Amino acid sequence: MWKNPGEYEIKVLRNGKLARTAKFSFGSDYKIVDTGIVKQNYLGTLRVVVPAQIIGDLDGQWDRNAYKTDAFYGNPLSGFVAP
Repeated sequence: MWKNPGEYEIKVLRNGKLARTAKFSFGSDYKIVDTGIVKQNYLGTLRVVVPAQIIGDLDGQWDRNAYKTDAFYGNPLSGFVAP
């Protein structure tokens, strides 16, 4: 990726079906670009938050709003928007 900075998307299959997608940008500084969430939440310099979209019903029931209160060790992440 360091040779080709830009937009990337990861797709994860579970049992042959699409279960997750995650989009991120890779910068010319050889790092994943921070969307501002890490800096805004004081998570440190070597961390990055890459939101992943859950697709389909392979996970069963889950709380779609849990990220608002429990995203990071029981705390919300300021500036985070679920995909």
